[in-house]
Amino acid sequence: MNEMPPSIDLWPDSERGFHKEIRFSPSLTALCLLVCVCGFVVLLWSVSATEVELGITASRDLERLASRLLGFESRLSELSSLERGLFRLWGEVGDSQEQIREWYEELPHEQRNPLDELYAGILHGEAEVKTDLRQSMAMWGSEDPPLPTFRRFLEVGYLGNNGEHIDFDTLQARLAEEVPSNWFYYQLAKRLALQSGDQTLQESVRYQFQLLTDPQLWKWRVLVILELTLGGIGFMYLVFLVSRWFRRRADLTIEPENQRIASWTFHEGLAVLVRGGALSIVLIALVATIPYGIIMLEDYGSLLLYVPTVVLIMVLLCWPKKQSFLEVLGCQYPLRHLQTAFPILLGVTGLGLMGDWMIMFGGDWLDISAHWTEWFLPQLVWGSFPDLVKTTMEVVVLAPIFEEIIFRGLVFSTLRAKFGFSVSMIGSAMIFALAHGYGPMAFLTVFWSGLLWAWLYERTGSLVPGMCAHAINNGLVVYFLVGIFR
Repeated sequence: MNEMPPSIDLWPDSERGFHKEIRFSPSLTALCLLVCVCGFVVLLWSVSATEVELGITASRDLERLASRLLGFESRLSELSSLERGLFRLWGEVGDSQEQIREWYEELPHEQRNPLDELYAGILHGEAEVKTDLRQSMAMWGSEDPPLPTFRRFLEVGYLGNNGEHIDFDTLQARLAEEVPSNWFYYQLAKRLALQSGDQTLQESVRYQFQLLTDPQLWKWRVLVILELTLGGIGFMYLVFLVSRWFRRRADLTIEPENQRIASWTFHEGLAVLVRGGALSIVLIALVATIPYGIIMLEDYGSLLLYVPTVVLIMVLLCWPKKQSFLEVLGCQYPLRHLQTAFPILLGVTGLGLMGDWMIMFGGDWLDISAHWTEWFLPQLVWGSFPDLVKTTMEVVVLAPIFEEIIFRGLVFSTLRAKFGFSVSMIGSAMIFALAHGYGPMAFLTVFWSGLLWAWLYERTGSLVPGMCAHAINNGLVVYFLVGIFR
């Protein structure tokens, strides 16, 4: 990436402005820093806990996720050789099924319903681990309906009929009554149809399963085309950057005229940053203690998380120096900045996707993956249309704007006022990734994005391109969740 030589200081003291440095109370700054550190510790502790905390809707969410992912994988043999090759880039056939088996094992027994027990049994049966299937059924304990019927389904479908006469028509009818129309239902229906030897029933089950999975299959194809296009642009941009580096052209270094020089010193920026973080933590804690506070946080928590810091930037940093908030962050003429930086924006977006793929491939090689609760947003899958619009606006519009202002506009600029570009880029990306509270794999993807968007801000002198790249990234996630799982 374009990096200034360490001996060059883009921001000498004589160019930091003629305003006297704002004095902040060291004691209050230290107290706010302590609150922020405690908040980070609690966040990291919750992420590194050995048991994943699953909500009361986990059963419903996991069923939808498993049914759609496994439904797509079941159609793999019908796809073209190119599509099969693309799918195998994401993992071997059967990997999703094995991963989902592990996720079902994580469901606490007190939260499981009879359908969860049946689904776990079907996964054992499809994996052809009959010992695990028998042990799973033995742990059910209760003989309350519909567990005896579910046990019968699994015994006939996966353990064989042992020569006894079975009324398959009645069994199929009971299956249609007791189990929703999803991947689990069709796998079990297919097994029962094979056991019965009824060719017509087998064809009917296969046709109905195709009707169920066709919409998601076409939406997946659209997503692949979008990502491959952006990834190809990113690859070409990477080749361009590497070739330019080898040619050592004069524009390899970042042009000073393109830089948005921070209007505050490191100490000023740090004081405002910890005050904003501490204020957000305190406000969230206070709201959580009042009646219906948790519901309020679910609806408006992002505003409490972002707005205090943004307001403090304007009130404590910009106004005392008589500077425009938008001008300081390079957002005064957004269309102009977007027009001039559009090629770089596309290249960085593609590089972001390429990095995510590499991280995912590395995770597969190390047998590490992101947990489904880190990326599955129930609001996008189950919410009403107003909820869908609200969540989409929050994820695709508000989050990119506020997060770029805070993590690039404030954090990166504050570090850049004291340290070199590399240290500032890595430090701001690290804070950005830690603030999201994800596990190792998701942490790396967020960290990679933070690196790219910090470089984009450094390169263009404006937050607008980073906001757009951030919005595109989040928009692809929203499309994936809505298109495949809703």
